[in-house]
Amino acid sequence: MTHSADKGIEQLDRARLLQLYEDDTETLISSIEMFLDEVVPAFQVLENLIEKQEWTGVTAMTHQLRPWLGMVGLTGLEQQLEAIERLTKENPHYEMIQNAYRNFIENLEHMQPVLKTELQQLTK
Repeated sequence: MTHSADKGIEQLDRARLLQLYEDDTETLISSIEMFLDEVVPAFQVLENLIEKQEWTGVTAMTHQLRPWLGMVGLTGLEQQLEAIERLTKENPHYEMIQNAYRNFIENLEHMQPVLKTELQQLTK
C-alpha cells in the first residue's frame, strides 16, 4: 500500500525520459544500468550518514545523488530526495529525516523492478 504522498512515484516519468534522451536508447540504457549498478548502492552510504547525523555529508550526498533519479525517470523520488536535502539544511531533526528517508527507500525499492523491466524492454 502506498501513502497518499507517494502517488505518481509508481511509474516512470516518460515525458522526462523523452525530453532527456529523445531517440537515444543506448544512452538511456547506459544511464539505467549505471543507476542500478552504481547509484543505488550509494544510498546505503547516505543511510549511514543519516544514522550518524552527519548533516553536512547528508546534504552533500543528497545533492549529488538527486539528479540521477531524474535521469532515469524517477522524478517523484527526485522530489522526495530534494525534500530530505532541504530538511537537512534548514532543520536537521533526526526522526523527521529518518522517517522521510525510510519512505524514500521504500519507494526506491518499489521502483527498482520497474527500472529493470524497462531495461529488459529497451534491450530486446
